[in-house]
Amino acid sequence: MIGLLLLALASPAQAVVIATPRGQTTIPVTTERGQAAVAASRLVAPLELTVALDGPRVTVGLGGAVFVFQLGAPFVRAGAVVCALVGEPYLTRDTLFLPLSWLADCVPRALGARYRWDPVPPRLEELPVAGPVAAARPAGGGAPPAAGTVHAAAPNPLTGLRLRHVVVIDPGHGGVDPGNPGRYFPDGLVEKDITLAIARLLRAELVRRGIGALLTRATDTLIDLADRGAFCKAQCDLFISIHVNSMPAGRRADRASGAETYFLSDAKTEDQERVANMENEVIRFETGPPTSATGPLGYILRDLQLNEYLRESAQLAALVQDSVTKVHPGGDHGVQQAAFMVLTTARRPAILVETGFATNRTDGAFLASSLGQHKLASAIAEGIVAYLLEFERKLAVVAPAGGR
Repeated sequence: MIGLLLLALASPAQAVVIATPRGQTTIPVTTERGQAAVAASRLVAPLELTVALDGPRVTVGLGGAVFVFQLGAPFVRAGAVVCALVGEPYLTRDTLFLPLSWLADCVPRALGARYRWDPVPPRLEELPVAGPVAAARPAGGGAPPAAGTVHAAAPNPLTGLRLRHVVVIDPGHGGVDPGNPGRYFPDGLVEKDITLAIARLLRAELVRRGIGALLTRATDTLIDLADRGAFCKAQCDLFISIHVNSMPAGRRADRASGAETYFLSDAKTEDQERVANMENEVIRFETGPPTSATGPLGYILRDLQLNEYLRESAQLAALVQDSVTKVHPGGDHGVQQAAFMVLTTARRPAILVETGFATNRTDGAFLASSLGQHKLASAIAEGIVAYLLEFERKLAVVAPAGGR
């Protein structure tokens, strides 16, 4: 087996097949670092993976087991089992790559009763578990579960959720785009720093609650607006973009405070349009060609995007806003709507959270503090859980007679 494993990993395989009772998926394999590796984000949906990145530490949940990696270290730990890896986990272009040898050797060793590896051609098979409870899409519409056919399980003791969910978190701005200059942020902090800090904490809060979470950026880099929402397609239930608000310079600039949550629709007020223009202005930093359709086709596509998940997005925004205002020292600016470019390419319910005003002294101190960031992340997570619980209640969960 070891000889076949090393032969398979040394060969220039271009893909690995993930076969589960839910279907079959082909995952590209890269050898850019000299050893075969796969993008962790590609494994989230087919394997119902959870991924949490905390500095150099990477925690991956799979099949009830927790695998702990260190970036740049050729080993992984799962409980008392330590596996040597052919290659090292690494982060590049804001994407986490895991060695193919983890799938080939470590997963079957730690979860041998559930997963089987075939080296030629590379294939990881999830063995069926008897008696699943299938969850179907509600007759009245709504977003489908992220990974296709999902299986209901016992309620999560922290959340009450029964199904597998994945949320994409988008920390606003980054790289050459600092966002708001942070009039009342200490130590030279700017909006891009605050949004990344809150987003990382939000990911940790969701993972702690058993919800899969991915970041559009994990470092100080700029991701094009159209590419951010594109993270949330088939492998995603919800898209959450994190931002910090500000007011134009003036005598009353420091009086506005508090949080507001947006969903994608046409702006109804001048202030909504102002906020959308401010956040959309990031496009001036982008160097790639425009990716959105223009002309009559562009208007048709945009209209479809606005309406497909409008009701769900509005409900998600309301639940998150209600949760955030319970911990925020500023006022409640309520649920708003505007044409944010970052939300137009998400193919699931999507919201943008303005977590407070950088131009307000109290908000600035709250947003820059560790306590404030933790409170916001936990509150947003609670709003997400409330939405997902309501979403699950709308699903028709039927246990097949006699099992599979």
